[in-house]
Amino acid sequence: MNSALSGKEKVLISNPWRNKKFASESLDAIDLKFLPGTEQEVDFIIKELGSAIGSAILDIGCGAGRHAIGLAKSGYVVTGIDVSPTMLAEAEIRAKQSDVKLTLLEGDILKLSDFLQGQADTFNGAICICESGLGSLGWEKDLSVLRVIHNCLSGGARLILTTFNGVKKYRGERIKAKSFDFLNGLVHWQLPDDWGSTGEKLEEFQRVYIPSEMIMLCEMAGFIDIEIFGCKPGEFKRQPLEPDDTEMMIVCKKSADNHSMNRMSVKE
Repeated sequence: MNSALSGKEKVLISNPWRNKKFASESLDAIDLKFLPGTEQEVDFIIKELGSAIGSAILDIGCGAGRHAIGLAKSGYVVTGIDVSPTMLAEAEIRAKQSDVKLTLLEGDILKLSDFLQGQADTFNGAICICESGLGSLGWEKDLSVLRVIHNCLSGGARLILTTFNGVKKYRGERIKAKSFDFLNGLVHWQLPDDWGSTGEKLEEFQRVYIPSEMIMLCEMAGFIDIEIFGCKPGEFKRQPLEPDDTEMMIVCKKSADNHSMNRMSVKE
């Protein structure tokens, strides 16, 4: 522990992605594990969204721009939102290296409506994938966010999102689940105490959903044609969800005759 914090309570960081060290180390791990499969994932996203080249696409939880850059290279106009300044700085660097332009916004997913004021019916597709925030908010806030996303989509536009599979048990070398509230589907994540030397303690509560709950959430947010698939990195496809799948993928759309009428006041 840092000597300046010896004998004191560790600093609790409830959103690890705001922590520069955590974000930097996570980026290295993401690149190693997921970067090779990005091209396949982007091809799947383009096919599922079905949006015309040049359409406006919203990437919620864009991270270092792995999918946003791929979409921009394919001719889409991409807006990316992420809570991590470290990830966004890297996304900007990588976008320049790829000679593409992204609109990048820093902010919490809970304040999504602030970024999208006046943009009802604007985007022709949206993605919120690879553990991009949904689930870490809880049922009511997740529903609120989905309603904001629905509001900003044009009629007939599709949303692709992924979230943890609620029937899968999670435990890793670097992350431990201190508790699991089975009744409410709530997992308490915490990194080991010796994670860093700065005296910081990183933890997060994650709401995990079963498929029927995700269908209900999407329906309550106004989406139709809701489909659920298994989700494996680098192997995005229309495959059945299996109990051991870490994530599930939800593909849904906004009704073609549904106009949002600027309903953005869904903050908690």
